Amino acid sequence: MEKELECKVFTDDFNGLMDKAIEMGAKMIAHEIQENILIESNNFDLIDSSDYLRIRISKDIFNNENKKFLTYKKRVNDTNVRHYDEYTIEFDSEENLKQILKFVKLDKQSSSKKERKSFEFMDARLDFDCWDKDFYPYPYLEIEVKNEEHLNEIINKLGINKDQISTESISELRSKLQES
Repeated sequence: MEKELECKVFTDDFNGLMDKAIEMGAKMIAHEIQENILIESNNFDLIDSSDYLRIRISKDIFNNENKKFLTYKKRVNDTNVRHYDEYTIEFDSEENLKQILKFVKLDKQSSSKKERKSFEFMDARLDFDCWDKDFYPYPYLEIEVKNEEHLNEIINKLGINKDQISTESISELRSKLQES
């Protein structure tokens, strides 16, 4: 199990923020095209509403690698940062996994794609994410850190305002967008 502490940063100058991070020493570690498949059941609510199960198919252009992961994210809490306990396995047969999930009634699968440019910066991970416009139209930076103090160091270094930060999941952000 991996503990994940993260938040999203929204800015009017997405590319400018990425350029600033690079100028300050951020090193690219991946450039991926991801397909994320959310797994649920049509028959019952098995997964808590704040948690999720997903398949991720990742084509990493930067490292010339293709990987497939099944991940369960268990939300622990939210304060100034979103905290998940994350359980991930790598697998090789997407079709077999999807069929197994259907057999156990996890038969609702919704897919979305995004481009992600990932950097290592001050011992943190910076993921610059752009989803397909019809899924979520606003690009954002996701910052993964060790603790809240570490997050504060990074946002101060990059000149990010607290009002640009969100701890909402992509599902919560999409729901808000659809309500407006």
